[in-house]
Amino acid sequence: MPAGERRCQCLICADYGDRDRLDAIDTDLVANIDERGWGVMMIPEDDTGPGWAYTVGLWHSHFSAEIAMFGLDIYDMTDCLNVLGAQVRDGRALVSDEGRAEVIERYPVVLKDVDEGWRKAFFGTSMGFYRSTREVPFLQVLWPDQDGKLPGVPGCSEGYLALQPSLWLTPDEHPVGCWTAQI
Repeated sequence: MPAGERRCQCLICADYGDRDRLDAIDTDLVANIDERGWGVMMIPEDDTGPGWAYTVGLWHSHFSAEIAMFGLDIYDMTDCLNVLGAQVRDGRALVSDEGRAEVIERYPVVLKDVDEGWRKAFFGTSMGFYRSTREVPFLQVLWPDQDGKLPGVPGCSEGYLALQPSLWLTPDEHPVGCWTAQI
């Protein structure tokens, strides 16, 4: 980050005297952020529901919203998030409700704002890295069903709806299911 730019309160920018006590996850995350400007946290699917992945470091490196994706293979989601991260690095800002056609082959994705009420349930490593629950905005990357319909659009396949939460809704507004069980 060039001298004179605004700094955040993250593990890299603010020394709280605990850098020598970072665990392996935080050490790897800091190394990834130093190397390319962001890291990706992957949470694999389990008995409670689908997996998800999200970035940490886009805010630190580019003052861009962090991004999250749900319901696909965690390595595929990591690839998609890295494509979007590279676009941010190259100067293409992330904008809520914007579609991006070049992230998943043949299908556009759409970015949606994430309600603050979901942070603790899904983005704990980010909160720890930034030492904050509210400083950093998040966008959810929505992917379509095989007919190209996104969650929230009438006719979207029920199976696809269960794979992706509607994080633009508050937790109280969200339909009950595996995603609300995280709260």
